[in-house]
Amino acid sequence: MSTALCLNRLREVSPKFRFGSFHFRNAHFLASVPLKKSGQQLDGKFLEGKKPLVLYFSAGWCPSCRMFTPKFAKFYEDFAKSRGLEVVWVSRDKEEQDLENYYEKLPDWAYVPFGDKNIRELLHKYNVKTIPTLRLVDENGKVLSDEIRKDIEDNWKEHPEKIMEKWEKLYQ
Repeated sequence: MSTALCLNRLREVSPKFRFGSFHFRNAHFLASVPLKKSGQQLDGKFLEGKKPLVLYFSAGWCPSCRMFTPKFAKFYEDFAKSRGLEVVWVSRDKEEQDLENYYEKLPDWAYVPFGDKNIRELLHKYNVKTIPTLRLVDENGKVLSDEIRKDIEDNWKEHPEKIMEKWEKLYQ
């Protein structure tokens, strides 16, 4: 049986099948990434249909992150959560305990577990050189906006609805 036929058969059996850079229809780009929320492992289907989605790269040791995170968290809790925003936090903490301590200060966001190989892959894919870094992405992992931090810094208090309207338009 040819490789193409094998891959097609796997897709029929499991629409979530991912192989290297292959990403089959109906599978969220993070479906194979282990995610946790409040310490509990999430099902691979957790992000299906979630729009918009922000990847948030930060760490508890980072002074800029400690200044920005409360703003982003307040925007999320007071406005964006009710509009369906989902956040996946990708920690750059150096120790697992540091991740856990910082996570206690965050809203109930999904996160990639400490030490997971996908962290390095996400950093590379999204060209993260400094933190905090935020990316608005679609279900295929395509960056829709890399101006998320600026959007929040500029408008989170006065015009939070404008931020969400802008992000929601990017999904259309």
